Amino acid sequence: MSVLGVELSDAGILVAGGDPPGLLKVDGDSVESPGFALPEKKRLAVGAVAERKAHLYPRQILNQFWDQLNTEPLEQPNPFAQNHAEVAYEHFASIWKRIQQHAAEMIIAVPGFYTRAHLGLILGIANELGTRVKGFAPLAIAAVPDQEPQGLCLHLDLHLHRFEISHLQRTDQLSREETISAQGIGLSTLYRRWVDAIAEEFVRHTRFDPLHQAASEQELYDRLPGVLAQFNQHSSVHFEMTGGSKVYRVTLTRELFGDMARPVMQEIRRLVSRLCDRYDPGASGRVLLLTERLARLPGVNTMLSAIENCRIIALPAGSGALGVLRFYETLRQQKDERSAPFLTTRPLPVEQDRPVEASHQTLPAQQRPTHILYRDLAYPIGEKPLIIGLASLKDASGIQIRGQVAGVSRKHCSVRLDGNKIVLDDHSTYGTFVNEEPVSGRAVLELGQVIRVGTPGETLKLIACLDRSTHET
Repeated sequence: MSVLGVELSDAGILVAGGDPPGLLKVDGDSVESPGFALPEKKRLAVGAVAERKAHLYPRQILNQFWDQLNTEPLEQPNPFAQNHAEVAYEHFASIWKRIQQHAAEMIIAVPGFYTRAHLGLILGIANELGTRVKGFAPLAIAAVPDQEPQGLCLHLDLHLHRFEISHLQRTDQLSREETISAQGIGLSTLYRRWVDAIAEEFVRHTRFDPLHQAASEQELYDRLPGVLAQFNQHSSVHFEMTGGSKVYRVTLTRELFGDMARPVMQEIRRLVSRLCDRYDPGASGRVLLLTERLARLPGVNTMLSAIENCRIIALPAGSGALGVLRFYETLRQQKDERSAPFLTTRPLPVEQDRPVEASHQTLPAQQRPTHILYRDLAYPIGEKPLIIGLASLKDASGIQIRGQVAGVSRKHCSVRLDGNKIVLDDHSTYGTFVNEEPVSGRAVLELGQVIRVGTPGETLKLIACLDRSTHET
């Protein structure tokens, strides 16, 4: 497949390509490029470079050009760009330089609030870069897996400056019925509240104010993603900063971050509840599909779990970029090569082709998995946990993951025989998936299931090796 899948969000642009498709590096060593730009003496710095200077030069930083994509003059024009569209061009041009060797065409998954006017500007950007956009699709439609869950399906996403929720309707195809976009409750709002909370902790306990200097304020923003990642596994984090010749330390808690995020989370829950009550008033079954950038935030699952009869599924990072490639065959058959259609529906596999979900009942011993198959090697499952991850284990008690290792922890998960069941325990930062369903702590495994670690990740299959003597007649 000689085409790229692009997931467009001001929180970070991701691109998928290759055979098999995987996320490509678009900004240094990162697969994600945030929507920031900063005018400098000889250039317009964009992406992560600009983000790392956002609070050193707060008056010059630009971070609304994807959210406010238009040709209206900037409030503070600069020699490199006169409007948001020109800033967006510079950002996308930097990404295109990194990925153009992979393909000459792309399909783009866009936020739900984008209109045809926005798409027209993106087509102009692509034309200037000498590439072709084969088509567009709403990010919500692109990101949902083929085997999407039954019931009311809502896709939730958090961009830099807004929250979006899309109601998806399933018949013989997947369609977007409605999208609600709420400005002012994006990642930038949450990050500001959390940085203020960290600064207040330092002032309260040490009298050191990290917001007094632009450099230390920028450091707080730079280190914030690491703190959020640690909260996935720990309820508190020790945090220290240097001020002058002294080192200052505080303890940050998940509870503190939850309190500071509560106004934003309450508004998100209100919007989700509104759509749930509108389309499923009887609470017969609600499925919430969360983008990775939303699901990784502390307090999100707790907040959404309060909604009645609600099942939460975290999508892997880059689901939009990888998922939009599903439209390739449809777009390849179009007669007008010059058009770039906006596809708001997606055909679904016929029912008989859809995999049957595991029943999680206890299987007879001869039907239980006995081995895990990874890259043509079968690893026996026993009472001693079989560790799966990046760590290189000297004995035979583990499976070392190689290849697509983004999002894979050193000791990602473990599989073992527990009585008459095979169980998987998740120890990872970014989650483990069984048949593309996220594991919440522990899962009972069955024959034929597939474990995925990382994004797009590596897969391992549950198999059974038969004892020949027990099956002879």
